[in-house]
Amino acid sequence: MTSERGFTLIEAIVALVIFSMAAMGIYSWINTNLISLNRVAVVAESEFVVNSALERLKLVDLRTETQGSFDVAGYQVQWRAELVEPWKQGRTPQGAIGLYDLGLYNLTLDLFKGDRLATSYQYRQAVYHQAREFKLEGDDDF
Repeated sequence: MTSERGFTLIEAIVALVIFSMAAMGIYSWINTNLISLNRVAVVAESEFVVNSALERLKLVDLRTETQGSFDVAGYQVQWRAELVEPWKQGRTPQGAIGLYDLGLYNLTLDLFKGDRLATSYQYRQAVYHQAREFKLEGDDDF
């Protein structure tokens, strides 16, 4: 009898099963990484939009305007502001009445991409406005 060298059918099937299990594991790992990468990109984009919106809202006088909307980088930003603490007179470090009055607002930002709500963000912002003029003691108006 001559001995033949090579794989038997069982060995070939076992090798294919092992290879296919490894390939499925690698495919699953790659798919999970792609999904995570997509989520990170969405979070980074929305962080840019939120930071841009916060900078824009610093220019808004919240005493007279408490809601609105604007576009930033393809997102529709809708915002609302609610006064949390009533307006108070500012104080100097020595305890004297300062030039500014202070208010605390709770701001809510809703970011829409198309018609879909992408994310919602809430934060508190201290707001001030100059309520008094600087005047030295003994200053007489001429």
